[in-house]
Amino acid sequence: MGKKILQNNSIKKYLLPGALVVVLLTALVLGGWYLRSFSLEQASQERSFQLKEMSRQIRVNLDYNLETHWNLVESLALQVSKESYLSDEQVQASLKGLEDTFHTDLYGCRVMLLDNMGRAYTTDGARGIWNDIKFLADGDKNHTFVSDTNNVPGTFLAFSQKLEGNVTKSSGLKMSHLVLLKDISTIKKYYTTESYGGHAATYIINRNGTLAYYDAMQADILGVRNVFKALREAAYVGGKDFGQVERELERDGISTASMLLHDREYYYCLAQMEDYDMTIMLLIPAEYVAVSTMKMLESTFKTQIAFTIALLVLAVLALVSVIQAQRNSERIKIEQETNQKLNKLRLAAEDALHMAESASKAKSTFLSNMSHDIRTPMNAIIGFTTLALSNFADGDKVKDYLGKILSSSNHLLGLINDILDMSRIESGKVTLEEQEVNLGVLVQELQQLIEGQAKECGLALEVDCAKVRDKDVLCDKVRLNQVLLNLLSNAVKFTPRGGRISFTMSQLPQAPAGKGIYEIRVKDNGIGMSAEFATHIFEPFERERTSTVSKIQGTGLGMAIAKNLVDMMGGTIEVHTQKGVGTEFVLGLELALQAEPKPMEAQQQELLPEVNPQDFAGKRLLLVEDNELNREIACMILCKYGFDLETAENGQEAVEMVAAAAPGYYDLVLMDIQMPIMDGHEATRQIRALDNLELAKVPIVAMTANAFDEDRKAAKDCGMNGFISKPINMQEVLQALRDNL
Repeated sequence: MGKKILQNNSIKKYLLPGALVVVLLTALVLGGWYLRSFSLEQASQERSFQLKEMSRQIRVNLDYNLETHWNLVESLALQVSKESYLSDEQVQASLKGLEDTFHTDLYGCRVMLLDNMGRAYTTDGARGIWNDIKFLADGDKNHTFVSDTNNVPGTFLAFSQKLEGNVTKSSGLKMSHLVLLKDISTIKKYYTTESYGGHAATYIINRNGTLAYYDAMQADILGVRNVFKALREAAYVGGKDFGQVERELERDGISTASMLLHDREYYYCLAQMEDYDMTIMLLIPAEYVAVSTMKMLESTFKTQIAFTIALLVLAVLALVSVIQAQRNSERIKIEQETNQKLNKLRLAAEDALHMAESASKAKSTFLSNMSHDIRTPMNAIIGFTTLALSNFADGDKVKDYLGKILSSSNHLLGLINDILDMSRIESGKVTLEEQEVNLGVLVQELQQLIEGQAKECGLALEVDCAKVRDKDVLCDKVRLNQVLLNLLSNAVKFTPRGGRISFTMSQLPQAPAGKGIYEIRVKDNGIGMSAEFATHIFEPFERERTSTVSKIQGTGLGMAIAKNLVDMMGGTIEVHTQKGVGTEFVLGLELALQAEPKPMEAQQQELLPEVNPQDFAGKRLLLVEDNELNREIACMILCKYGFDLETAENGQEAVEMVAAAAPGYYDLVLMDIQMPIMDGHEATRQIRALDNLELAKVPIVAMTANAFDEDRKAAKDCGMNGFISKPINMQEVLQALRDNL
């Protein structure tokens, strides 16, 4: 009897701890399953969102760039309305003249005319009744559609405009429509999917579902003519079928889904073009969509498993402890510790979520700013280029348009330089290079640069350096000039017409031996800043959101770059501002003084070298450049200075031409770096290794868009004699040529 009671007590002793362990394990399994399901759902939504954003961007880019073709269509139609044709030959000749005049080949386009019987005429002559005349039957003035016919071979995006004038043939037939046929493959340049590492495939689909264009680095995974039919028959993942995709596409104009193709999961996104009978589709293997999100989930799952195992071990230890010592307090303590750990994990998860949201917001703000600020000069470049083509005979207008194109291009280059500078500063790749500088010369150059801008904006500019005793210092002139130019340019941009800008440099006392302490003040009576925004002025991508500032172009990087450069110089920068009153930046620098300063006249002479173009008459250059437009521009400019030019399209061709030439035949080689077949570095090394020592010593100057310090070092290491960065500055080019010739 006593033995049975002891057995019952023993069972009760094991029952409660065992039950607690079972409950804990069940909760962990169910919680883990729920967390995994929830996380996968969030990942799926993130993937869909990412694809939709990419598709929307492609759609916006296509809409924007294709819209510019209507300007070309209107210009062509206006020209055609002035013509009258007596024969098919005259139609053919006129079309060729139009294509040459308006440079339609640059757009990947050709021009076609239709008479009121539906017959098509191109530069190849009469093509018979156009198979796609059905798209023009409703009588509307303008149409856009994908054309894929036999009598005009090829796949085109057709822009059709009804002609208003009496453009007739001798037979009395009227030319009713002008059609601009754009090769469908040329629209690739209007978008990019490089963020997916070449794994994304882009489809352009007709409204009936047939494939109009396919763009990818690999073969078409679908391999069908009718894309919608293939999507309808595919096996879907996640419970969403093609019927739901169609309804969402009809409602929102965009939809995503995931499916299985050849036992591999793919995500696709369909986006309808609002003004064109086309649909864009992105098709990407699932493992390349939202890669960072999936890596984070994988890390979370591993942490969860480790945490579950840890909890299981704790539970077993608690059970053993309770069985052995029958101490309920120990079990309670373990549960409290477990709850504390869970709470810490929850807080850590909340912090991680907050950081992710902040990063996402910063990314969105950056992309929004870049989209606006890059599109603004690009819009001007495209617009004024179109106007220049449309007014080719008016030299004054073309000159004005080209000046505005150059101004917009320089602004766009400034945006790109700011972004690259900020990236290099944050990665720690920017270093200061001290050189002998005369502060008077530096300020004089700045004044010359800013005076024109200030005068154009109706501003008074005052410059005062009277309180500077020691002007000959050692510093990084380029970076100091960059900081000061940024401050002065901002003062010009944010000061209304009739305002005043002052630049004051003074030398403060009590400097260490061999040093000078300088205070620079840039002050304006412009629009000023709010006190709240002034605390963020030196943070990247920050711009005050007001109606006045929003009209002024900028990346929000200039002041962040200036602050980082000043910090690298060991200086300080402060801002004093009041909204509606003005802004003053105060810069403090401690600079080393020159031991033996050069005369100011000598420094100015070095800064402004005299170059006589006649010095280069009869000199033969070998220009190595794979880009046809860059090659043409360089040839046209250099020939004006008396050079004889020969060209090569890649490094291998350049090596062969130098090796086959007589010693002294080429006076200098201008070498691009990034080229197919053989790059500029390898070509230079092979030229330096030629058996003929006279040929191997030919001067080689890099002329490349790789403009960083490490690029200059790489050019020097491979044996080049000089370095010129693109976009080219002719003063820099001529000086480099003079130095090496």
